[in-house]
Amino acid sequence: MVAHSTDRSIPKLLLRTARTAALATIDRTCGAPLTTLVSIGADFSGAPLMLLSHLAHHTKNLAIDPRGSLLLSTRPDRGDPLNGPRLTLSGRIIAHEEASARARFIRQNPKSRLYAAFSDFCIYRMDLEAVFFNGGFARAVSMAPEDVLTNIDGVDSLIQAEEALLDWVNSDQGAIASHPLIGSTSQKTRRWRARSLDTEGLDIASGSATARIVFDAPVSSPPAWTRAFLSSSQMQKL
Repeated sequence: MVAHSTDRSIPKLLLRTARTAALATIDRTCGAPLTTLVSIGADFSGAPLMLLSHLAHHTKNLAIDPRGSLLLSTRPDRGDPLNGPRLTLSGRIIAHEEASARARFIRQNPKSRLYAAFSDFCIYRMDLEAVFFNGGFARAVSMAPEDVLTNIDGVDSLIQAEEALLDWVNSDQGAIASHPLIGSTSQKTRRWRARSLDTEGLDIASGSATARIVFDAPVSSPPAWTRAFLSSSQMQKL
């Protein structure tokens, strides 16, 4: 199933599957906004993650004033690009150098392995304070952070099992390629790989294409997550 623009799941889908974003910071030299392009990921709750160099102008800005904004959008193949969904996020962007966050970002952005180990790079996380979603013409709405984030209370065992579950999904035993949603005629020409998971689904990618397998209800443990994945019947993509 491809979600419709009026569905609340669209902003959550953008948050989970977008891999680049426009980052606006406050220029420390003149006080004006500065916008740059960054790679983006999402932590287990969905909060944006970025791998930034301390040498970059935007990172130096954040060291003085951590307030920032991100614009996530799609690139439609045809039609008016302003009629496609986009998501604007605002909040404080703080260094978040946890091993699990770095590993998650690299899984979501495999090419970042080329520079992720450089000493000047650090993971940053946005603490969401405001969300604005525009689904296209006359479909703009302000949202609360909890409308797009996932509750992670009581799911420590699932967080800790993420890497093992992803290895299983991508293995012959998990057989993501044979999953009914992936093995369908419209999808099987791509080689999809699982990149990250959470209580509500699984994020997958094939080259630059991204999609999400969504569960009927949130789960909180590895066994429940496995059952939900095997029985899932909903796939979203933009």
